[in-house]
Amino acid sequence: MNEVYENVLSYEKVRAHLEKNPNDKDKILKMVDEIKGDYRTSVVGATSSFLDKTFLRLYDGVNLNLPDNFEIRELQKKYHLILVPNHQSHADYIALQYILYKHDKVPVYIAAGINLNIFPIGDLFKRCGAFFIRRKFDDHLYKIAFQGYIYYLLKTDKVVEFFFEGGRTRTGKLLPPKYGLFSMLLDAHTKFGDKKPLMFIPVSIAHEMIPEEKAHIKELAGRKKEKEKSTQLFKIFKLFNKKMGTVHVNFGEGIVVNEIEDLKKDTQDLAFECFRAVGQGMPVTPSSLLSLILLDDPSGALTWKQIETAAMDIINYCEYMKIPVTDSLNETEFSQALKSAMDMFINNKKVEVIKREKLNQVFYTINDESRGHLLYHKNMILHHFLVAGIVNATWFNIFNGNIKSSYDLTKYLLKKRKELKYEFYLPTAEQMIQEAIKIVEYSVDSKIETLEEALEFSAEKLYKVASSVRRFSTAFSYIYEAYYISAITIKYLQEKTFSEDEFLQVSKELFQMEREHGRVVKYPEGYTVPKMKTTLKFFTNQGLISLDEKTEKYAIVDLNKINDLIEKFARDINDQVAINLKFNKDL
Repeated sequence: MNEVYENVLSYEKVRAHLEKNPNDKDKILKMVDEIKGDYRTSVVGATSSFLDKTFLRLYDGVNLNLPDNFEIRELQKKYHLILVPNHQSHADYIALQYILYKHDKVPVYIAAGINLNIFPIGDLFKRCGAFFIRRKFDDHLYKIAFQGYIYYLLKTDKVVEFFFEGGRTRTGKLLPPKYGLFSMLLDAHTKFGDKKPLMFIPVSIAHEMIPEEKAHIKELAGRKKEKEKSTQLFKIFKLFNKKMGTVHVNFGEGIVVNEIEDLKKDTQDLAFECFRAVGQGMPVTPSSLLSLILLDDPSGALTWKQIETAAMDIINYCEYMKIPVTDSLNETEFSQALKSAMDMFINNKKVEVIKREKLNQVFYTINDESRGHLLYHKNMILHHFLVAGIVNATWFNIFNGNIKSSYDLTKYLLKKRKELKYEFYLPTAEQMIQEAIKIVEYSVDSKIETLEEALEFSAEKLYKVASSVRRFSTAFSYIYEAYYISAITIKYLQEKTFSEDEFLQVSKELFQMEREHGRVVKYPEGYTVPKMKTTLKFFTNQGLISLDEKTEKYAIVDLNKINDLIEKFARDINDQVAINLKFNKDL
């Protein structure tokens, strides 16, 4: 450990502080002891053998995809390597370290939340390479001690790994990146004379099923996150009667950083470049594909033939648009992969099988209480189909005459983009238009130069475009339903200012009432606490409501526009359902 201490104490911010405050040395070293990892190959090897007998009883295996000619030891000779994966489950720590040990025997130092430093697993995690990070850096000594430890990791050429989202996603959608560790790594790299560049390697992790799904659903309903306890370690044994499917891990192309010009700007640019790369590398898995298809119907049931037909359409679309899919979803094996995923859902009591003997049909339907579980997997891949969903809505408005000119078309696309601003990290307007052009070309099997050319299409060609993206016509309906509920809640509360808690209470009751009536709201998964909080940000950003920072109360600014949005969201939702029904009937 002397090497750790020496490097931390030589870090310029620590050294400068101790010159003025020499008595703080022991405090800083104590904090380093709290932080530091203690990677031991023997412990990792023994843990790997243990996981072979336990971890793989839960999972069908780990599907690892690497870029061509990817050799981590060779890359390590040229670059300081930093792995930046997304974070879905505590199992991510285990899966990644297990993979890297099995594949390359390369020691990796992984940033882990201080909440995991509990007896007895804290010491085990440390010996498997984990170093612990507090949630807040409000203690100056702790901040410089941690920065010094990052400096040590880079200077001694350790492979570093951290989850760029800063915590596990509860919804399945990627969370915006946290800048802290990006900034510390970039800053530390400038503090020693080594000219070897940094390489940030995006890693996309997709679980077919996650152990924490029940806890996530409770948190989405508003319950506070439970503090980790050592007794939770033994809960894993309750999972042995379930199947978790496969963990899919895609390594992306490395992002090289040579020099820093503006630390703040370069940090933000790098963080979002990694974020986008992880999103682009997120594979469509059998369980996420099945979830996307099954959740498309808010209450009914599907036959296996309907599921297979929809799956083939989506897989073909992914292939053309270069959206990653797992190897098991190739043209010859996709049906068997879907059946395995369906068996897992049935075994885990997420899906019910309904036999109609008089119809000689078997139907598959999601248990109402399990829709949130499957939504998690749908959300993992939903960003891949964002533009397709917008194109579907656009074409419906071309059909009915609402869009007549290139100006109308551009305005409509930008408006739809703005509506989803708080749901996804969106492509630029130009990127979105380019993707829309590619979708049109896929649909009509011919090249076009501009999106405006599509306004001159014949009815037959327009129908082809709408038909090719019909699978995504209602994929985003549950999101728009949440915005509709938010708007009618704000209108209901118009006579007074209201707090976030009051808004959540009223919106939940209105959601339940609207679902019972079935006029607009049809998807049970449309209401979650995080989702409703997001809608408040949208309406505040649009200037339709205001927030008093002192009282933490909201007030309506423009009721007329709120009324307009209520009508608009209701119309958009019903239009998408209508066109989806039309295509299903025609096809």
